[in-house]
Amino acid sequence: MSIENPHIRQGNGYGRGNWKSFGRQYVRPCVGSFHHAVAPVLLLGQCITLLPVVNIFSANYRTARFKLRSFRCIYSLVYLALTGIYCTFFIRWYIRKGLNLAYFANCIYMVVVYLSAWLFFFIALRWQSILGAFSRCERSFLSDHYRRQSKGRFALGWKIRFTGFAIFALALVEDWLNYYSAYQSNIVQIATCNRTNVTVWQNFYLREHPHVFHWLPFNGFTIAITEWINRCMRYTWTYLDIFIISFCYGAQFRYEQIFRRLVAVQGIACPTNFWHDVRMDYVAVSELVQVLDAQFGHLILLACANDMYFIATQLFNGFQRRRAIANYVYFWYSLLLLMFRTIVMLYVGSGVYAASTSPLQLLRNVPSKHWGIDLQRLTDEVASGENVLSGKQFFFLKRQLILAMAGTLVTYELVLLDQVKKIPDTSTDCSYF
Repeated sequence: MSIENPHIRQGNGYGRGNWKSFGRQYVRPCVGSFHHAVAPVLLLGQCITLLPVVNIFSANYRTARFKLRSFRCIYSLVYLALTGIYCTFFIRWYIRKGLNLAYFANCIYMVVVYLSAWLFFFIALRWQSILGAFSRCERSFLSDHYRRQSKGRFALGWKIRFTGFAIFALALVEDWLNYYSAYQSNIVQIATCNRTNVTVWQNFYLREHPHVFHWLPFNGFTIAITEWINRCMRYTWTYLDIFIISFCYGAQFRYEQIFRRLVAVQGIACPTNFWHDVRMDYVAVSELVQVLDAQFGHLILLACANDMYFIATQLFNGFQRRRAIANYVYFWYSLLLLMFRTIVMLYVGSGVYAASTSPLQLLRNVPSKHWGIDLQRLTDEVASGENVLSGKQFFFLKRQLILAMAGTLVTYELVLLDQVKKIPDTSTDCSYF
């Protein structure tokens, strides 16, 4: 049996076809690349002002870049400016009110989400170089040889898009439940405080955003800007996990392709150049993981710390009394969704390391008479390589991290229950400011 050389490429690697987006027609990119797979997820982020990169659907990844004079960039900068003012009003208001557990958690949420938006903006500045790292790694993986091994399996694009859009759809439901829960609490407050001098919606916005309407007039424009900022901030929190899942899938999928290629040649005497090619492919993916760890380690650190903190806080809040049934429904749905997307993010992220070590047993099963220097080097690299993503080297995304975080949360929760007083019910508070 002859083993084909996967490094032979035809032309420039791009297929021809039509892909319409925003009224423009593009050449269809080579299906299977990370640039092609992640484009719809990038568009999702741009709808909420993140990652202002132009030409995300272009066939050539080199045209996907940050452009200062573009609508996406202006849209993001306007959001960052207005949100900075909004967060300043918010934090100042709750410091004046007196920080408790709930107010402090809200302030942390504002700071983390606003910081995330700036981090995504800086990532957009480097997006072309990030896609370049993926392209250098994927040159051989987009060849027919690897494609044949992937037939009948979920493609990279399907994994990234399905996971990203599924989590975002669940976040849309959470946002609606949050809105409905706040509305029901508003109805309870109107009945409790016997308010007759304000409309339902006026009472709703004065109660939900006192830090805004204490300083600005109550009108449609102010309401629209406030709602736009709040929606973008809420979805940014979810998108942070979606983005991490996306690039983790990008690296994990390449290791899986190498594993499937080795499975296909089990029991076959492979020539020396075959093991050399596989080793070079493995090294290329390992170098990509190092680039991703350097570029996105701060995002992983921020996401894990933020999710862990809010899971602990929300678990404590689960013991608080609520007046409306909708408040219970929203609270438990929000908590379960937060735990779900955190576990998915950690599981997919740790899957990069698991996939990098998966070929080890297959390599060790190769008969000794077929061994050569390239096979020996490949085995050593798989056995000793630390191809793992991290949170700026503070922790590493491995399976054990999930159990470690769960144990820490349980310990922290016991401390909260023992030390922190219950938060009073705000639905009976009749004051606005």
